[in-house]
Amino acid sequence: MRPTPPRRPLLDRVPRRDSDRGGPLLEFAAMFPILLMVCVLAIEAFLAFVAVERLESAARAGARVAGSEQLAGAETVAREALPPWLDDATITSGVNDSDGYYVEVSHPIPIVFSSVGLDLTLTRRVDMPHV
Repeated sequence: MRPTPPRRPLLDRVPRRDSDRGGPLLEFAAMFPILLMVCVLAIEAFLAFVAVERLESAARAGARVAGSEQLAGAETVAREALPPWLDDATITSGVNDSDGYYVEVSHPIPIVFSSVGLDLTLTRRVDMPHV
């Protein structure tokens, strides 16, 4: 019969390195602001793309009315086509160079995080011939 080796306590089996304590927490703390900034930019970019699509749709609805009713109610229809979070959009309409009509819808970005000092404006213009 062979002798069994002596058993060591569980804590002695795992070598402890006190110099690594808190390292992962420091790495996370260093990367968290960058991760947060990427998430904020992704949300803002997504909402900007959605806003462009909504502005285009509102301008198209207004231009359709302008083409058939000669500007009467074009801006109102465009305003009604916008979602509530784009209520402060600027809507203009008028006569274009080819005897047709246009409707232009603009909204500033950033949409969600307005404390950032970006002065960019999303603008969509749709021209409609007079029918």
